[in-house]
Amino acid sequence: MAQKQTKGLGRLIPTRATGVGYEVHYGIDVVGEFKKHGRGMTPARWTKCSLVPANSHRIPEGRYFLHTDEGKVHQVKWIDGQWHYLAPAV
Repeated sequence: MAQKQTKGLGRLIPTRATGVGYEVHYGIDVVGEFKKHGRGMTPARWTKCSLVPANSHRIPEGRYFLHTDEGKVHQVKWIDGQWHYLAPAV
């Protein structure tokens, strides 16, 4: 399982339609996918990541979509002072 870190600038959009967005610097450890033999799938899991506002705005707790500068979209949440992203099943 290869692991690499993706860093960059992105836009954080709340999952609820509020019309608000936040510019953020992000760092996500992306786990490389591999094929499993047999039946069944491993469920996705929440994994820690880092998100820092590009300006001095405070981002409220909740669930968001992170639109990266690479064109990818990740589901993230801010719970108890830590950011987590939904890592795909591997």
